[in-house]
Amino acid sequence: MQAKLPGMTTSKFVPVAVLPDDPEGDDSWLFSRGGQVLLVDDMTTGMRPLTTDEAKQLTDHIAKPLVLGRFENETAHWWTGQVSDEFDPFDAPFPGLVFSDLRRLLGTLDPAIWNVAGRATQITDWYRDHQMCGRCGAQMEMDPNERSMKCPVDGLVSYPRLSPAVIMLVEHPDGRALLATNVAWRGPKPMYSTLAGFVEPGESLEDCVHREVMEEVGVSVDNVRYFDSQPWPFPNSLMLGFFATYVSGDITPAPDEIADAQWFSRDDLPNIPPRASIARALIDDWLSRS
Repeated sequence: MQAKLPGMTTSKFVPVAVLPDDPEGDDSWLFSRGGQVLLVDDMTTGMRPLTTDEAKQLTDHIAKPLVLGRFENETAHWWTGQVSDEFDPFDAPFPGLVFSDLRRLLGTLDPAIWNVAGRATQITDWYRDHQMCGRCGAQMEMDPNERSMKCPVDGLVSYPRLSPAVIMLVEHPDGRALLATNVAWRGPKPMYSTLAGFVEPGESLEDCVHREVMEEVGVSVDNVRYFDSQPWPFPNSLMLGFFATYVSGDITPAPDEIADAQWFSRDDLPNIPPRASIARALIDDWLSRS
């Protein structure tokens, strides 16, 4: 049975690509620039999206508004748009505007809103990067009926890119779990997490689990079983979580990726990822089966 990530809302987000007639007063806005989202730091409620009235005051600094969708059983829509490079939040006509990094907001924003914010950064980056046809160089046009950009000259259609990646917790038959720290995770107390990697063209998810585990730590696994998935906007990933069982081999970290990898028992864990990430959900599920 598919497990749900901690804190995930039961309300589904319904993607919408076709623009409604006009934004409504109760719509919400998550503008984006450089992978960051523009939020209002409200002293009473914390970080929140912009209202329609607030968004209208920034019209001169925003590229084409792009609708993201709405939550199931709600009529209000969520919108985004690319913020110009010249815009400075300190010059905004109202106080509290801040650009916030998605990684820092993980576990701080409501998980459902965090996912919408991740959607916003991906959609705005895609729209910015596909103004010109990659084949003939002509100006692309947005399709009014779906989320795509189409070349009016040669017909090339570009959709938002999605990169599937597997993330897996390898379990030892003796009850321990294999966790690793990446070469990029510097600091006095590095974070140890599950292994992960992108799926290659023509590769099944299960084959990718086997290959990535072997490439990153040099061990063989079997009993690959699906756990859950999570959109991961760094930059355009869909993380597909698995468990796998150790079969053979000595841990040999790939020097260009893994700084260290070890078997850990439940009562001797290192610094692990924060809640609301699928890596932590995998670890927590393993811990619950003590």
